[in-house]
Amino acid sequence: MVFRGVCSLKSLGKVVSISEGKLVLKTDAMIKVGGKVFDEQGIQIGTIVDYFGPVGGPYVLVSPKKTPEPYVGRELFGSGGKK
Repeated sequence: MVFRGVCSLKSLGKVVSISEGKLVLKTDAMIKVGGKVFDEQGIQIGTIVDYFGPVGGPYVLVSPKKTPEPYVGRELFGSGGKK
């Protein structure tokens, strides 16, 4: 998927919850901490700050630029190379 000149975006998964103002996504994509996160329209909405959980089913923690509530249930995409 390519948005606004950003190459090779990978699906990070859907936002499953919010924790301390951060978005929590169940993911299979491993994009480096600090990688940019985009919505389905290609707008950057935040950055990856951490991974946690089991190796076979990790979660990613995203620090959003704006209030996180509108993103719950939405698919997000990432860019920034492998972790």
